[in-house]
Amino acid sequence: MAYSEHYGAIQASRVGRTSITFFVKEGAKPVIRAALADGGYGTSYQEGLVNMLNDLLESQNRGAVA
Repeated sequence: MAYSEHYGAIQASRVGRTSITFFVKEGAKPVIRAALADGGYGTSYQEGLVNMLNDLLESQNRGAVA
């Protein structure tokens, strides 16, 4: 069975994953991105938040999320 027949129009990198959406005050996005980058978590929202959450989870002896 072909990938598209099994998963349909889902992007390959999203298979087996789910999304989380949250809203922030206007003007907060660049500040958050800068804080994540300055903290060494990455330069994109997704990379930075996942890395920050993984650090938190590992500090609590829980498994990483990605």
